[in-house]
Order: sequence, then C-alpha cells, then structure tokens
Amino acid sequence: MAQLSKAEQVLKEMDNYGLDILALSEVRWTGAGRQNLDMGYTILHSGLEKNKEVGVAIMLSKPASKVLTKWTPINERIVTARFAGNNAKLTLVACYALTNDADDVTKDSFYNTLQDVAKDIPSHDLICFAGDFNAKVGMISLTALRSWEAKDSAK
Repeated sequence: MAQLSKAEQVLKEMDNYGLDILALSEVRWTGAGRQNLDMGYTILHSGLEKNKEVGVAIMLSKPASKVLTKWTPINERIVTARFAGNNAKLTLVACYALTNDADDVTKDSFYNTLQDVAKDIPSHDLICFAGDFNAKVGMISLTALRSWEAKDSAK
C-alpha cells in the first residue's frame, strides 16, 4: 500500500468482490488523512508522521462513504470509523497489533489504547474490530508439551 496505485488495485478488488468496507494494515502512508480515490472510493488512513512504517486504513465504497458520520485516527496502529445505518450505528475499529517480538511496555500500551477506544464507543453501537492482530497459530513446542506432561504426572 506504499503507493497510490496499490490502493487503486485494492479498490478494484473491493469492487470485484462487492465489498463496501475494508480494513487494511501495513499501509505505510505518513500522517493521517482522508483521500478520495477513483470510482467514488474513499480511504481513511493513519500512520507515523515521518516514517513510512506500519499504518492502518479503512477503505470505503461510495455508499459506505455516504453513511460515514465520523472517523478518528487514533495512532499509527488504530483508526476508527462510525457509520449511520437505517436501524443502527456501526463503529469499525481497524487495527494493526504488534508482534510478540515487541517489548512488553509497547504491547501493553497498544492494548490499553485499544481498550480505551472500545470504552469510548457508544454502548448502543454495533462494534466491529478488524485488522491484523498478529496472532500465532501452529504446533506446540515439544518443550512446552513436556512441561505439561510433568504437571499431569505429578497428580
């Protein structure tokens, strides 16, 4: 997503799949802003002020843009958008979590901010969290398995 042409490629895929709202991570655009793209699409982005690293965005179709009532760039890893539907309001929180390699203080800060954002959403809104939470899946290491076996055999 470092270049606008990549954004245009994404919006073409959104159109192909009939998507109205798409959360993006690793956008790598500086600062925060709202840009109008081809075919009536809009992108709301939030990134670092100087470095082209990390960054999140929400891409909207023309119909979704029309019902957007508010958007807030929280930081380079979290952006929110609120939409007014016919019967309910929807708040989308797009986020890009740190990996487990990040230091605990930085990870705690991210999740504390995310929790604060969630607390500020009106209680009657539908809430959707979307993005890259950097979850890890896979096999349990043999070392971890052996430590469980040791605990079970002690019973």
